[in-house]
Amino acid sequence: MHGYRSIRQNGPYRQWLAMAAALSLAAAGCAGAASPSITAAAPSVAPPASSSPAASTSASSAPAASAAASAAAPTGTPVVMAELFPMTGKISFVGDALVHGAKVGMYEVNQAGGILGHPLTSELQDDAGDTVDAVPAWHALALQNPAFMLGPTVFTAGAVIKLFDPSKLVDFLVAGATTYDTMNYKYVYRVTVSDATMAKGMAAYAIAKGYKHAALIFDSGANSQTIAAPLIAAYTAHGGTVVANQSIAPDQSSYRTEIQQVFANHPDAIFWQSDAQTAGTLFHNMEQLGDLNVPIIGTDNGASDTIAKGMGMSYATKWLTGMAGTPPTGEAWTHYVADYKAVYSTDQPLDLANNMYDAIIVASLAMTDANSTDPSVWVDKISEVSNPPGTQCFTYASCVALLKAGQKINYDGAGGPLDFNQYHNVYSGWDVVQFDASGKLNSLYTVSPDILAGY
Repeated sequence: MHGYRSIRQNGPYRQWLAMAAALSLAAAGCAGAASPSITAAAPSVAPPASSSPAASTSASSAPAASAAASAAAPTGTPVVMAELFPMTGKISFVGDALVHGAKVGMYEVNQAGGILGHPLTSELQDDAGDTVDAVPAWHALALQNPAFMLGPTVFTAGAVIKLFDPSKLVDFLVAGATTYDTMNYKYVYRVTVSDATMAKGMAAYAIAKGYKHAALIFDSGANSQTIAAPLIAAYTAHGGTVVANQSIAPDQSSYRTEIQQVFANHPDAIFWQSDAQTAGTLFHNMEQLGDLNVPIIGTDNGASDTIAKGMGMSYATKWLTGMAGTPPTGEAWTHYVADYKAVYSTDQPLDLANNMYDAIIVASLAMTDANSTDPSVWVDKISEVSNPPGTQCFTYASCVALLKAGQKINYDGAGGPLDFNQYHNVYSGWDVVQFDASGKLNSLYTVSPDILAGY
């Protein structure tokens, strides 16, 4: 699986995540939205074949194009999809990207005949990345009787996450924070991987390179510190020693004292996480002190050209690495890009978009399998259609065809396999990347899911 990073874990995502530390994630009370209940008059979907440990088979997406082309236009009462995104404020670019993915997913479903013959429509509310705005926005969406919700992001999740189960409303959460690693909500599924997997990937890379005496320099933000804890645990459990753990306040004029304290312990590598402004000052001070001469193992911010240029490309190409998602490939990705181009006239999807696209496909397939759009009926089908065993399928139309033929399916999406664990989380590997002199990112080391499983 390659697309379910914390929204593909590129630099921009980490930058907006860093802002989240300044927000208070207050939990809200419970609401009681009515559940939609569109159900086919006569079941047109045969029960799925019984699950067994048998190896999964693969269904070509070739029939999907013809199936979509011949599908009858959806009619009848629309199935409503709610979207709770930050459309204004400092992180409005995040909401814009998520909307892109949602529109492309809606296009894919409706081109293939909709959900049980009903068109999929959307209702959008702006939470502005603010917990105060998120609660009334959530309730406004609930009044639209949605079948499921996309969002919120990590900025506002804490304010509304407890509302979904009492309301029996399925949600697809966009948040990498480790807070949700062991969540126990029946109706909430996370479609971005935990930051803990990135932390383990950083540790695995350091151990593989033989860096056994590393230091941490992380900013003091809550999000950064939640990455530090699993990083330290994974690194020390596999023979590493943390010689210093330095927390720094963001956006200070100098970090010389902190750097001197760290390098007094002679680290052979530095685990690092901060925003771009903090990083610029930190790395400049390290250069001044003659300490910019050890590997800097960064989070996905290390894959940001802004930070690399701030360090100086001559240094970044030698010492700085970052974490990034493996470039998406395969049938589902190719089909997604074609859909994206049909909607937005470009074959370069925004980094955050495919998570929402795949969430829509999974939700629509679960409703198809359950023969109902009532969340209390189809919620248990989410893992049924997305997890193995089953016949692999890569497009909505081809997966629907398999369901109608009575087969158990395993949808692998544009970002790769979307296999939910017992906490409704997805799992993925990582690439350790570094810029070359031309400014291109290259993979130095792949931290596969199998490697992560050992951490």
